[in-house]
Amino acid sequence: MKITVAHTPDPDDAFMFYAMFQGKIKTKLQYEQIIKDIETLNKESKDARYEVTAISANGYVQVSDRYMLTRSGASFGISYGPIVVAAHDVDLSRARMGVPGYMTSSYLLYRMFGPESKEYVEIRFDKIPDAILSGDIDAGILIHDEQLTYEKHGLKKIFDIYAAWKEYAGNLPVPLGFNAIRKDLPKETIAGFLDDFERSIRYAMAHEDEAVRYAMQYARYTDMEMEKKFVRMYVNDLSIDFGETGRKALELYYKRAEEKGLIKPFKPEIV
Repeated sequence: MKITVAHTPDPDDAFMFYAMFQGKIKTKLQYEQIIKDIETLNKESKDARYEVTAISANGYVQVSDRYMLTRSGASFGISYGPIVVAAHDVDLSRARMGVPGYMTSSYLLYRMFGPESKEYVEIRFDKIPDAILSGDIDAGILIHDEQLTYEKHGLKKIFDIYAAWKEYAGNLPVPLGFNAIRKDLPKETIAGFLDDFERSIRYAMAHEDEAVRYAMQYARYTDMEMEKKFVRMYVNDLSIDFGETGRKALELYYKRAEEKGLIKPFKPEIV
């Protein structure tokens, strides 16, 4: 059977799918690959367009009737997470805040823990630093590679979302990106994908340099060591199977959002 898998061009995603899509492992299924940014995929998930799609923990709330989260392929921040940056100190309660998408995990996390900003402006994640420097926004939430490069642009961190999460959840990792699979697929197809994907991640982790080199074709930067550092930030043992640790982190993530009145009571379905 052939299914469509949509993922982001971000190094961690491309890294994990490398072995599946480049014939490094023998797969149970055939795949068509679609690559789009995370907020586009969050929005397209409302139509259940793809059998498997990358999705934010926040975005999943809106499509849980059509999709289940997969236990493999998640990006949890272990001592890392989204940050808010600006060109100078800013009163965030009066700020025009750039966000990488209203369905992203980072946006919901900021709403859980940060000061409520005057205005939120949706801007593609890689355009946020330039929007700050041009004065279009006062501050912005950074995700992906931009977390490693903002200082080169003269920006400074003014709010650490992970630090706020840690104060709330202790040593549990912060839930960020996931993969979701459609509920209407045959059970054997779901099982086949899960097996293929887990083996793909294991292969990449065992062959890091070649998997990072593959991911570099989609990267916005040419510094392999930086991309490798980013992959190591978000691809770890929890990416193979996030298990009870990941389930507990998700439980607290959604619980906090409920308590803040940002979402209705919600429990994810995980396969």
